Amino acid sequence: MGFTWQVALSHLRSRRSEAGINVITTVSILGVTIGVTALIMVLAVMEGFEIDLRDKILGSNAHLVVLNYGGNFTLEDNTLERIEAIDGISAAAPFVYSEMMIRSTQGAAGVVFKGIDPEYTPKVTNLVDSLAVGPDGPVLTTEAKNALLDGLARPEVTEDNDQPKPGIFIGQELAEELYVTTDDLVHIINPVGGGIGVMGMPTPDVRSFRVAGIFHTGMYEYDTKWTYVLMEEAQKFLKIDNKVNGIEVQVKDIDNAPELAIAVQTELDYPFFLRHWMELNSKLFAALKMEKIVMGLILSLIVMVASLNIVGTLILVVLTRGREISILRAMGASSRQILHVFMLEGVIIGFIGTIAGTILGLTGCYFLDQYQFPLDTDVYYMDTLPVVVEPQTVFTVVVTAIAISFLATIYPALVASKMDPVEGLRYE
Repeated sequence: MGFTWQVALSHLRSRRSEAGINVITTVSILGVTIGVTALIMVLAVMEGFEIDLRDKILGSNAHLVVLNYGGNFTLEDNTLERIEAIDGISAAAPFVYSEMMIRSTQGAAGVVFKGIDPEYTPKVTNLVDSLAVGPDGPVLTTEAKNALLDGLARPEVTEDNDQPKPGIFIGQELAEELYVTTDDLVHIINPVGGGIGVMGMPTPDVRSFRVAGIFHTGMYEYDTKWTYVLMEEAQKFLKIDNKVNGIEVQVKDIDNAPELAIAVQTELDYPFFLRHWMELNSKLFAALKMEKIVMGLILSLIVMVASLNIVGTLILVVLTRGREISILRAMGASSRQILHVFMLEGVIIGFIGTIAGTILGLTGCYFLDQYQFPLDTDVYYMDTLPVVVEPQTVFTVVVTAIAISFLATIYPALVASKMDPVEGLRYE
């Protein structure tokens, strides 16, 4: 062990006559520990919010959306195959989309009315995985979920009407709002679907659907607004023949979505145009990123306050160890070596606090993740507190904390290195 290490560690050892210094040193270590713990846990929760939100958005929506400048368009036989043939594309599915009203005997709400293809849509979104309730109660197996999706295409006779009604999937929150469950009837209302009435006013078009299944994504906005029906039924209700509104595309790597959007645009050409998930949700994710950065900076103030304790501790050590510093200088120790001694003392304090804070922070994240802290879905878009520990974020916190601790040592170390040995020993 080198000379500077030996002296630095000897200054940090406990002595009865220096109990005050030891207390201040302990407080400095605790300050760094608390700051690092808070940083790791808060950033893990914020990272979890961002990733969970992204997964929910990308689970219910496609990575790329192909639209047409002319609005509704007829899907050619080989369009999906041309898109799926592009390297990096995993699946594509057509869809029909509109905003409607839904009504039951005890409630009404505005909804997104989406027509899907049971063959292609499960390859693009997680609709099947999110199905939670079927006619026989909770659905747990994949086979039962696939059976529900197949049942969407098979109208069944209800007790209230001997005419078969097409099926519809609605969200769990919407089902509770409408006081309906599976096999109950709901009415979809197109406010302008009936054309122009005799008084020159648009008349609504109403059609009854049977609740074939209830899905739960964990995102309140989707569980209250989205509904799914068979695409042919949606086309018939919207009176658009066999046309579609767009094509949903799933990519293998979501980070390559912008490049693949250009590739699909080149393949299909005008009048088609592409929107990717980063573009569709750019403001939301930019806000989340900014919030994460600002929160990290604010919490870093805790570590900075702890670094002030390190400054105070080292200055106190310099004042109380003036005689020792002078003797070391008189024995041949250079000012650079004295500088290194006190820098090492501050770095050791910061390192111990950082390691302890990292361990406590990761432990706290583990218990938060295991506990699944519940959230109010009326306020938040998810039902449990998400916790995701990113190694890169933890590494950044550790490096930042040690760097702040190092910067806090510069002034006290410079004071010690410039101390005149003659002045330090004059009154001894």
